[in-house]
Amino acid sequence: MKRPLSLLSVALIAGIVVAYLSNSFLIAAASIAVLSFIFILASSRHATAANVMIGALIFYSLGAFEYLYINNSNEEKFKEFSGCQVTISGYIITEPDIRDSRVSYIIKTVSIKTDHKEKKVSGKVLLNTLNSPENKLLDYGRQIEVSGRLNMPKGKRNPGGFDYRKYLAQSGVSATIYATGNNIKEGSGKHISRFAMVGMALRNRIIGTIEKSLPPQQAGLLNGMLIGYRGGLDKTVQGAFSDAGLTHIMAVSGANVAFIVMPLLFVFKRLGMRQRMANSIVIAVLVIFVYVTGFSPSVLRAVIMAVTVLVGQILRRDSDIFTGISLAAILLLLYNPNTLFDIGFQLSFGATLSLVLFNKGIKAKIDRLHLPNFISDVLSATLAAQIGVLPITVYYFNKISLISLLTNILVVPITEIITILGFAMAALGQINIVCSKLLGYVNTVFLSFILYVCQLSTQLPFATIRVVTPPLPLIVLYYLFLLYIFKFREWFKLNLKFKHYLAAFGCILAVCLIFISLPGKLEVVFTDVGQGDSAFIKTSGGATVLIDGGGSSSKPGSNESNIGETTIIPFLLDYGVTKLDAVVASHGHDDHIQGLIPVLKEFNVDNLIIPDCPDKKELGLLISISKARGINVEACDKGDEIWLDKNTYFSTLHPDKNISITESALNNLSLVLKLNYGNTSILFTGDIEKEAEELLVESKADVTADVLKVAHHGSNTSTTEEFLEAVKPKAAVISVGKNNFGHPSERVLEELENNGVKIFRTDERGAIILKSDGKSIDIKGFIKVKE
Repeated sequence: MKRPLSLLSVALIAGIVVAYLSNSFLIAAASIAVLSFIFILASSRHATAANVMIGALIFYSLGAFEYLYINNSNEEKFKEFSGCQVTISGYIITEPDIRDSRVSYIIKTVSIKTDHKEKKVSGKVLLNTLNSPENKLLDYGRQIEVSGRLNMPKGKRNPGGFDYRKYLAQSGVSATIYATGNNIKEGSGKHISRFAMVGMALRNRIIGTIEKSLPPQQAGLLNGMLIGYRGGLDKTVQGAFSDAGLTHIMAVSGANVAFIVMPLLFVFKRLGMRQRMANSIVIAVLVIFVYVTGFSPSVLRAVIMAVTVLVGQILRRDSDIFTGISLAAILLLLYNPNTLFDIGFQLSFGATLSLVLFNKGIKAKIDRLHLPNFISDVLSATLAAQIGVLPITVYYFNKISLISLLTNILVVPITEIITILGFAMAALGQINIVCSKLLGYVNTVFLSFILYVCQLSTQLPFATIRVVTPPLPLIVLYYLFLLYIFKFREWFKLNLKFKHYLAAFGCILAVCLIFISLPGKLEVVFTDVGQGDSAFIKTSGGATVLIDGGGSSSKPGSNESNIGETTIIPFLLDYGVTKLDAVVASHGHDDHIQGLIPVLKEFNVDNLIIPDCPDKKELGLLISISKARGINVEACDKGDEIWLDKNTYFSTLHPDKNISITESALNNLSLVLKLNYGNTSILFTGDIEKEAEELLVESKADVTADVLKVAHHGSNTSTTEEFLEAVKPKAAVISVGKNNFGHPSERVLEELENNGVKIFRTDERGAIILKSDGKSIDIKGFIKVKE
């Protein structure tokens, strides 16, 4: 009750979470009704808390209904233009986001025009274009007209997968458009506020000054530390910082704000300026700093907290850190409730709260070791922040840095010196670049040390470990345990005995044993990898197999991520898999095997299974990676059996090494595997075409199966009538995405429908999930569609 804003912020967050999980106005209204009844009962006994309870209910309702309203309106805003050729008029409201060969901007729309109509629409659209000399970079605030096909961003399409729609919603973006060349026309007008104009100009001048004063990598690091601009650091270096547990030093936050506020207040005090005037000027500077740093949640949090303190001084009121944190959260979430699911928001608030709640207790324990003060300070702050954000980083990145304590002890003490020197360089560089360069010689030494520590530490064995995505109940238990250890025992004067801890451990163990002892099922997930193939199998006995891994337009060794990194590995980790008993490459086409490359490099894999065919050059990279990592390579052909556990096995039906196929050889030499479990079966066909299908039918191979993975993405060259009659499937899965090949063909779809086969397509339903108890198969799409 002493901090009502803290309760209101928790209520607001609770409302948003309930709306996010239910996505239903009805459930949100029902939860509000239940809470109202509870609050009425509680306030009748505690009259003094009635006003706070009413406020909490209001903020809970605000969070729930605002989230639902904003997301529904965002989804509906451009829905009538989805997939249409349109011309958008508006203006650019972000700096260019340059990533390899692509540049992105957010457009604030004014109107949308098609061949048939023009409509005034105020919203945000993400423009993607090529990063090339032909496409000039566009200014912030520039009036623009763009022509192209308007697309609605995709939501989550795989279990635990990335939700692109919700990611864009964090910036208020409702649709995307791709355009190049003459389809992008600049207007003469500009829409930009004075604060934004000053902020962007300062940002560009700071970046330019630092880049002129330091070597490229050191300049990239310093710009990241000063204003959060990471454009000067390549992905390899950024990945090294992540593995070393040092990404936080490039997250502009409270320390940067302090380095602005404290010197300015000191100077203004020396000049004899009144506090009200001095604080007002500092607040204006902080607003400009928000524009300079690009509105990152960590900066907004730090600035709102600083402004709260400055305004409190003007009003002669004491500040409270919990109230400052709560006010920052309320303002950010009321502006856009989707910000709650932004990882920057979660890490920033998580680290700040952890420092406030846990640092003192950790410091007291570390001080018993009689370490030097600077080491114990760094250790306690690092531990407090990292234990607070550990579940967040594991949930999103599935990695734990085992060397972060060491790297932080080495690096953190000099970051303050680097930042102060950096701000001095940025300021002096506006007067004379030579002064900035002179300071740059000193700062280069410190920056180079950080880069060296970072790169050296990540080369150590087991610097980071991959971990599975923790379930949400476990995350909740983790935070409750931390609060119990560091706060609850003190607040509630708890003095639990050993038997109490033993009983709690026994309850947790019993729950785990119950879950483990439940009878398992065979699970098969055909993941949505766009135009490609990938299927994950987990048997009732716990064996795990990955058949193919999809692909992408990027080539091995390029800076662009491929489907294995962006989809397959996150899916496996979210599914609780860190080890694979087997990886199967059906054949050597990129859309089947390119995603397997990072899997073989990063996962523990026992076996790589490939088709036994004369020409294996397309599979050469997979084979060489496997040999380098000690993975057993098995070439299988017709007649081989692969036992996954005592109840589940593959029958290898194709290829037959005694028979040569010259027509579409790579496709027609795909592995054809029949997965058998009890009385149920699934047929995996790779990309075989009619020639291979004819061989299977003529040889009277046992291809009968309950579920058919349709060959070659439903191509017209596969799934002949004779083959379909031999398989007799009840359901068929077509792994397909946006393509120029006409997949799946109308003939194949009609053939399946005429045979009474239920069709499941990954482009329509996302991942296709099968579960079998050995007697029957339950099959459903991850995305629900109207039948």
